[in-house]
Amino acid sequence: MIPKDWSEVDIELFVKLYPTFKDETLTDSQIIDNKIKQLSIIKNISLEDASLCTTKEAHKVKELLTKEMPTKIVEKFKLNGVTYRFNIDANDLDSGGYVGVMNAIKDDPIKNMHVSIFNLTTPIKLTVKGWVDYEFKHSEVGDRMNEFKKLPLNIAYPISVFFLNLLENLTPVMEDYLSKSLEKMSKELDKTKEDLLSGDGQ
Repeated sequence: MIPKDWSEVDIELFVKLYPTFKDETLTDSQIIDNKIKQLSIIKNISLEDASLCTTKEAHKVKELLTKEMPTKIVEKFKLNGVTYRFNIDANDLDSGGYVGVMNAIKDDPIKNMHVSIFNLTTPIKLTVKGWVDYEFKHSEVGDRMNEFKKLPLNIAYPISVFFLNLLENLTPVMEDYLSKSLEKMSKELDKTKEDLLSGDGQ
């Protein structure tokens, strides 16, 4: 079934489709091959079977890919039975989350979109006191992160764009924070060494 809009496309499918988006420099025959490849990816069929698809199906793919990308940020969502909130406030983004996102972006921002977005979220649960944050067990983090490959693009894309824009302003701040943290740790280690050598640490 061909998705009607971006809410029916998940990150995993988007990552596969992404290399086919830029066809300005392709020849006419290459453009046709590219359209067949898009059909193959979207319908999860072979290129040979995709080449036999109807013009109507090809038109549906074109309609999908020419739709505007979603822009509305969803602050809270559910995925595989778990409710998450986005850390859209820069103050909520700790150094660990920042480093996790930066590593994902550095390696491959599109392929690792699910990793970036996972690091921008916090799992929450409803209690008598309202929604509260909690943490996954270390052993389940990897599986939970991979589940984000199935996150619909209407949720994933807006927060990705928002964060990348935020990152341009946040990067100098975080780098300064990390630098100061490392400097503080280094001074504390030096002080510990001095104490040990002087006998004060005994």
